[in-house]
Amino acid sequence: MSNKGKYKQYKFENDLDRGDDHDPDFDLDEYIRQQSMDHPRSTDIHAPVDEETSQFKNAILMFLVFAAAFLWANDWSPTQAWGSIFGGEEASTEVTSTTPSFTIPAIPDFPDIAPLPSLSTEAGFVDYLREINEAGLDDIYSSSGYSALYQSGVTIEYLTQLNEAGYLDKFSYSAIIGLFNGGVSLDYLNSLNESGYIDQFSYSAIIGLYNGGVTTEYLDALNENGYIDTFSYSGIIGLFNGGVTVDYLDQLAENGYLDTFSYSGIIGMYNSGVTVEFLNQLAENNLLEGMSYTDVIVVFNADN
Repeated sequence: MSNKGKYKQYKFENDLDRGDDHDPDFDLDEYIRQQSMDHPRSTDIHAPVDEETSQFKNAILMFLVFAAAFLWANDWSPTQAWGSIFGGEEASTEVTSTTPSFTIPAIPDFPDIAPLPSLSTEAGFVDYLREINEAGLDDIYSSSGYSALYQSGVTIEYLTQLNEAGYLDKFSYSAIIGLFNGGVSLDYLNSLNESGYIDQFSYSAIIGLYNGGVTTEYLDALNENGYIDTFSYSGIIGLFNGGVTVDYLDQLAENGYLDTFSYSGIIGMYNSGVTVEFLNQLAENNLLEGMSYTDVIVVFNADN
Protein backbone atom coordinates (compact mmCIF):
# COMPACT_ATOMS: atom_id res chain seq x y z
CA MET A 1 0.00 0.00 0.00
CA SER A 2 2.90 2.30 0.68
CA ASN A 3 4.12 1.82 -2.89
CA LYS A 4 0.71 2.81 -4.31
CA GLY A 5 0.88 6.16 -2.62
CA LYS A 6 4.32 6.61 -3.86
CA TYR A 7 3.34 5.98 -7.47
CA LYS A 8 0.47 8.39 -7.17
CA GLN A 9 2.84 11.24 -6.46
CA TYR A 10 5.13 10.27 -9.29
CA LYS A 11 5.42 12.71 -12.24
CA PHE A 12 6.80 11.70 -15.59
CA GLU A 13 8.16 15.19 -16.20
CA ASN A 14 10.24 14.88 -13.08
CA ASP A 15 11.81 11.71 -14.36
CA LEU A 16 12.70 13.39 -17.60
CA ASP A 17 14.40 16.18 -15.64
CA ARG A 18 16.41 13.71 -13.67
CA GLY A 19 18.39 12.52 -16.62
CA ASP A 20 20.15 9.34 -15.70
CA ASP A 21 19.02 9.46 -12.07
CA HIS A 22 15.68 7.72 -12.65
CA ASP A 23 13.89 5.34 -10.45
CA PRO A 24 14.77 1.72 -11.20
CA ASP A 25 11.38 0.62 -9.92
CA PHE A 26 9.42 2.81 -12.44
CA ASP A 27 6.33 1.05 -13.83
CA LEU A 28 5.31 2.51 -17.22
CA ASP A 29 1.91 0.83 -17.30
CA GLU A 30 1.04 2.22 -13.96
CA TYR A 31 2.17 5.63 -15.07
CA ILE A 32 -0.07 5.59 -18.14
CA ARG A 33 -3.01 4.48 -16.04
CA GLN A 34 -2.43 7.34 -13.66
CA GLN A 35 -2.22 9.86 -16.44
CA SER A 36 -5.43 8.68 -17.97
CA MET A 37 -7.26 9.05 -14.68
CA ASP A 38 -5.92 12.56 -14.03
CA HIS A 39 -6.73 13.88 -17.64
CA PRO A 40 -10.14 12.89 -18.98
CA ARG A 41 -10.17 11.95 -22.75
CA SER A 42 -11.24 14.84 -25.03
CA THR A 43 -13.85 14.29 -27.71
CA ASP A 44 -12.31 13.13 -31.02
CA ILE A 45 -13.77 15.04 -33.93
CA HIS A 46 -12.74 12.22 -36.25
CA ALA A 47 -14.69 9.64 -34.33
CA PRO A 48 -16.11 7.00 -36.65
CA VAL A 49 -19.67 7.73 -37.87
CA ASP A 50 -22.41 5.26 -37.45
CA GLU A 51 -22.69 3.08 -40.62
CA GLU A 52 -26.47 3.42 -41.01
CA THR A 53 -26.28 7.23 -40.82
CA SER A 54 -23.59 7.30 -43.53
CA GLN A 55 -25.64 5.17 -45.92
CA PHE A 56 -28.69 7.42 -45.46
CA LYS A 57 -26.67 10.52 -46.30
CA ASN A 58 -25.22 8.85 -49.39
CA ALA A 59 -28.71 7.91 -50.54
CA ILE A 60 -29.92 11.50 -50.18
CA LEU A 61 -26.90 12.80 -52.13
CA MET A 62 -27.47 10.33 -54.98
CA PHE A 63 -31.16 11.30 -55.13
CA LEU A 64 -30.29 14.99 -55.42
CA VAL A 65 -27.79 14.30 -58.22
CA PHE A 66 -30.28 12.23 -60.23
CA ALA A 67 -33.04 14.80 -59.63
CA ALA A 68 -30.83 17.63 -60.90
CA ALA A 69 -29.90 15.60 -63.99
CA PHE A 70 -33.58 14.83 -64.70
CA LEU A 71 -34.56 18.51 -64.43
CA TRP A 72 -31.72 19.54 -66.73
CA ALA A 73 -32.56 16.90 -69.36
CA ASN A 74 -36.25 17.96 -69.50
CA ASP A 75 -35.51 21.67 -69.25
CA TRP A 76 -37.78 21.95 -66.21
CA SER A 77 -37.69 24.44 -63.43
CA PRO A 78 -38.10 23.17 -59.84
CA THR A 79 -41.65 24.56 -59.86
CA GLN A 80 -42.55 22.60 -62.96
CA ALA A 81 -41.01 19.46 -61.52
CA TRP A 82 -43.00 19.85 -58.30
CA GLY A 83 -46.22 20.39 -60.25
CA SER A 84 -45.63 17.39 -62.51
CA ILE A 85 -45.03 15.11 -59.51
CA PHE A 86 -47.37 16.46 -56.82
CA GLY A 87 -49.74 18.56 -58.93
CA GLY A 88 -50.34 22.27 -58.73
CA GLU A 89 -52.29 24.84 -60.69
CA GLU A 90 -49.39 27.23 -61.22
CA ALA A 91 -46.99 24.56 -62.41
CA SER A 92 -49.65 23.07 -64.69
CA THR A 93 -50.22 26.46 -66.28
CA GLU A 94 -46.56 26.94 -67.04
CA VAL A 95 -46.23 23.52 -68.62
CA THR A 96 -49.26 23.86 -70.84
CA SER A 97 -48.15 27.31 -72.02
CA THR A 98 -44.96 25.86 -73.48
CA THR A 99 -45.28 25.82 -77.28
CA PRO A 100 -44.45 22.42 -78.74
CA SER A 101 -42.02 22.35 -81.62
CA PHE A 102 -43.05 20.60 -84.82
CA THR A 103 -42.35 20.84 -88.54
CA ILE A 104 -45.08 22.09 -90.88
CA PRO A 105 -45.17 19.98 -94.05
CA ALA A 106 -44.56 21.83 -97.30
CA ILE A 107 -47.73 22.73 -99.17
CA PRO A 108 -47.60 21.51 -102.78
CA ASP A 109 -47.98 24.04 -105.57
CA PHE A 110 -51.35 24.01 -107.23
CA PRO A 111 -51.72 24.78 -110.94
CA ASP A 112 -52.98 28.20 -111.84
CA ILE A 113 -56.72 28.36 -112.17
CA ALA A 114 -57.86 29.50 -115.57
CA PRO A 115 -59.51 32.93 -115.40
CA LEU A 116 -63.25 32.97 -115.62
CA PRO A 117 -64.71 34.48 -118.79
CA SER A 118 -65.50 38.14 -118.50
CA LEU A 119 -69.25 38.53 -118.42
CA SER A 120 -68.94 42.25 -119.12
CA THR A 121 -66.93 41.54 -122.30
CA GLU A 122 -69.47 39.01 -123.51
CA ALA A 123 -72.29 41.40 -122.75
CA GLY A 124 -70.43 44.19 -124.57
CA PHE A 125 -69.95 42.04 -127.66
CA VAL A 126 -73.65 41.14 -127.65
CA ASP A 127 -74.48 44.84 -127.61
CA TYR A 128 -71.92 45.38 -130.40
CA LEU A 129 -73.61 42.72 -132.56
CA ARG A 130 -77.02 44.22 -131.82
CA GLU A 131 -75.81 47.63 -133.04
CA ILE A 132 -74.27 45.97 -136.12
CA ASN A 133 -77.67 44.48 -136.94
CA GLU A 134 -79.46 47.76 -136.33
CA ALA A 135 -77.01 49.52 -138.70
CA GLY A 136 -77.62 46.91 -141.40
CA LEU A 137 -74.00 45.73 -141.37
CA ASP A 138 -74.64 42.16 -140.27
CA ASP A 139 -74.18 40.52 -143.69
CA ILE A 140 -70.76 41.94 -144.58
CA TYR A 141 -68.31 40.01 -142.39
CA SER A 142 -68.28 36.71 -140.56
CA SER A 143 -68.74 36.35 -136.79
CA SER A 144 -64.96 36.09 -136.35
CA GLY A 145 -64.59 39.29 -138.39
CA TYR A 146 -67.03 41.18 -136.19
CA SER A 147 -65.30 39.79 -133.10
CA ALA A 148 -61.95 41.07 -134.40
CA LEU A 149 -63.46 44.47 -135.15
CA TYR A 150 -64.92 44.62 -131.64
CA GLN A 151 -61.69 43.54 -129.96
CA SER A 152 -59.73 46.15 -131.99
CA GLY A 153 -62.06 48.93 -130.91
CA VAL A 154 -63.47 49.75 -134.33
CA THR A 155 -66.56 51.82 -133.66
CA ILE A 156 -69.96 51.31 -135.24
CA GLU A 157 -69.83 54.95 -136.36
CA TYR A 158 -66.59 54.37 -138.33
CA LEU A 159 -68.07 51.26 -139.97
CA THR A 160 -71.24 53.16 -140.85
CA GLN A 161 -69.26 56.00 -142.47
CA LEU A 162 -67.18 53.55 -144.53
CA ASN A 163 -70.28 51.66 -145.53
CA GLU A 164 -72.11 54.82 -146.65
CA ALA A 165 -69.04 55.78 -148.73
CA GLY A 166 -68.97 52.30 -150.26
CA TYR A 167 -65.60 51.25 -148.79
CA LEU A 168 -66.64 48.22 -146.72
CA ASP A 169 -66.92 46.18 -149.92
CA LYS A 170 -63.41 47.27 -150.94
CA PHE A 171 -61.59 46.32 -147.71
CA SER A 172 -61.46 43.19 -145.59
CA TYR A 173 -62.15 43.44 -141.85
CA SER A 174 -58.38 43.27 -141.17
CA ALA A 175 -57.89 46.22 -143.55
CA ILE A 176 -60.65 48.13 -141.75
CA ILE A 177 -58.89 47.48 -138.43
CA GLY A 178 -55.62 48.78 -139.94
CA LEU A 179 -57.23 51.90 -141.37
CA PHE A 180 -59.03 52.64 -138.09
CA ASN A 181 -55.97 52.16 -135.88
CA GLY A 182 -53.83 54.02 -138.46
CA GLY A 183 -56.10 57.01 -138.06
CA VAL A 184 -56.92 57.20 -141.77
CA SER A 185 -59.77 59.66 -142.13
CA LEU A 186 -62.76 59.28 -144.35
CA ASP A 187 -61.77 62.49 -146.15
CA TYR A 188 -58.38 61.05 -147.15
CA LEU A 189 -60.06 57.93 -148.46
CA ASN A 190 -62.47 60.09 -150.41
CA SER A 191 -59.62 62.13 -151.95
CA LEU A 192 -57.81 58.94 -152.98
CA ASN A 193 -60.99 57.53 -154.38
CA GLU A 194 -61.78 60.69 -156.35
CA SER A 195 -58.23 60.67 -157.83
CA GLY A 196 -58.51 56.99 -158.70
CA TYR A 197 -55.88 55.72 -156.27
CA ILE A 198 -58.13 53.83 -153.84
CA ASP A 199 -57.82 50.68 -155.94
CA GLN A 200 -54.19 51.29 -156.88
CA PHE A 201 -52.74 51.05 -153.37
CA SER A 202 -53.15 48.40 -150.73
CA TYR A 203 -54.60 49.35 -147.35
CA SER A 204 -51.09 49.23 -145.81
CA ALA A 205 -49.88 51.63 -148.54
CA ILE A 206 -52.81 53.95 -147.86
CA ILE A 207 -51.96 53.93 -144.14
CA GLY A 208 -48.32 54.75 -144.99
CA LEU A 209 -49.20 57.51 -147.46
CA TYR A 210 -51.64 59.05 -144.98
CA ASN A 211 -49.21 59.01 -142.04
CA GLY A 212 -46.39 60.14 -144.37
CA GLY A 213 -48.41 63.20 -145.28
CA VAL A 214 -48.37 62.46 -148.98
CA THR A 215 -50.96 64.60 -150.71
CA THR A 216 -53.08 63.59 -153.63
CA GLU A 217 -51.58 66.56 -155.53
CA TYR A 218 -48.12 65.00 -155.29
CA LEU A 219 -49.56 61.68 -156.37
CA ASP A 220 -51.20 63.39 -159.31
CA ALA A 221 -47.88 64.98 -160.34
CA LEU A 222 -46.11 61.63 -160.19
CA ASN A 223 -48.92 59.91 -162.02
CA GLU A 224 -49.02 62.49 -164.82
CA ASN A 225 -45.33 61.83 -165.55
CA GLY A 226 -45.61 58.06 -165.16
CA TYR A 227 -43.66 57.79 -161.93
CA ILE A 228 -46.41 56.43 -159.70
CA ASP A 229 -45.81 52.93 -161.04
CA THR A 230 -42.02 53.37 -161.00
CA PHE A 231 -41.73 53.70 -157.25
CA SER A 232 -43.21 51.72 -154.39
CA TYR A 233 -45.41 53.52 -151.88
CA SER A 234 -42.42 53.65 -149.47
CA GLY A 235 -40.38 55.25 -152.30
CA ILE A 236 -43.13 57.79 -152.90
CA ILE A 237 -43.23 58.60 -149.17
CA GLY A 238 -39.44 59.06 -149.20
CA LEU A 239 -39.42 61.27 -152.28
CA PHE A 240 -42.24 63.40 -150.89
CA ASN A 241 -40.65 63.88 -147.47
CA GLY A 242 -37.22 64.35 -149.10
CA GLY A 243 -38.62 67.24 -151.09
CA VAL A 244 -37.69 65.72 -154.44
CA THR A 245 -39.49 67.58 -157.19
CA VAL A 246 -41.07 66.05 -160.20
CA ASP A 247 -38.85 68.31 -162.35
CA TYR A 248 -35.71 66.68 -160.87
CA LEU A 249 -37.21 63.28 -161.61
CA ASP A 250 -37.94 64.42 -165.14
CA GLN A 251 -34.28 65.47 -165.67
CA LEU A 252 -33.04 62.13 -164.37
CA ALA A 253 -35.49 60.27 -166.59
CA GLU A 254 -34.56 62.30 -169.70
CA ASN A 255 -30.87 61.49 -169.24
CA GLY A 256 -31.43 57.84 -168.39
CA TYR A 257 -30.49 58.03 -164.71
CA LEU A 258 -33.88 57.25 -163.17
CA ASP A 259 -33.31 53.50 -163.32
CA THR A 260 -29.63 53.82 -162.37
CA PHE A 261 -30.25 54.98 -158.80
CA SER A 262 -32.64 53.84 -156.11
CA TYR A 263 -35.13 56.24 -154.59
CA SER A 264 -32.86 56.65 -151.55
CA GLY A 265 -29.98 57.51 -153.93
CA ILE A 266 -32.15 60.06 -155.73
CA ILE A 267 -33.16 61.62 -152.38
CA GLY A 268 -29.50 61.78 -151.30
CA MET A 269 -28.25 63.36 -154.52
CA TYR A 270 -31.11 65.85 -154.65
CA ASN A 271 -30.53 67.05 -151.08
CA SER A 272 -26.74 67.21 -151.72
CA GLY A 273 -27.30 69.45 -154.75
CA VAL A 274 -25.96 66.99 -157.30
CA THR A 275 -27.04 68.24 -160.71
CA VAL A 276 -27.82 66.24 -163.78
CA GLU A 277 -25.02 68.15 -165.57
CA PHE A 278 -22.49 66.80 -163.04
CA LEU A 279 -23.79 63.27 -163.64
CA ASN A 280 -23.34 63.80 -167.39
CA GLN A 281 -19.77 64.99 -166.79
CA LEU A 282 -18.98 61.82 -164.87
CA ALA A 283 -20.59 59.70 -167.56
CA GLU A 284 -18.64 61.43 -170.36
CA ASN A 285 -15.39 60.64 -168.52
CA ASN A 286 -16.44 57.03 -167.99
CA LEU A 287 -16.48 57.56 -164.21
CA LEU A 288 -20.15 57.15 -163.40
CA GLU A 289 -20.38 53.45 -164.15
CA GLY A 290 -19.67 51.47 -161.01
CA MET A 291 -20.05 54.48 -158.73
CA SER A 292 -22.61 54.41 -155.94
CA TYR A 293 -24.71 57.45 -155.16
CA THR A 294 -22.57 58.09 -152.08
CA ASP A 295 -19.47 58.12 -154.31
CA VAL A 296 -21.16 60.62 -156.57
CA ILE A 297 -22.02 62.84 -153.59
CA VAL A 298 -18.41 62.68 -152.30
CA VAL A 299 -16.93 63.62 -155.68
CA PHE A 300 -19.47 66.39 -156.15
CA ASN A 301 -18.75 67.90 -152.73
CA ALA A 302 -14.99 67.75 -153.45
CA ASP A 303 -15.36 70.02 -156.47
CA ASN A 304 -17.94 72.34 -154.97
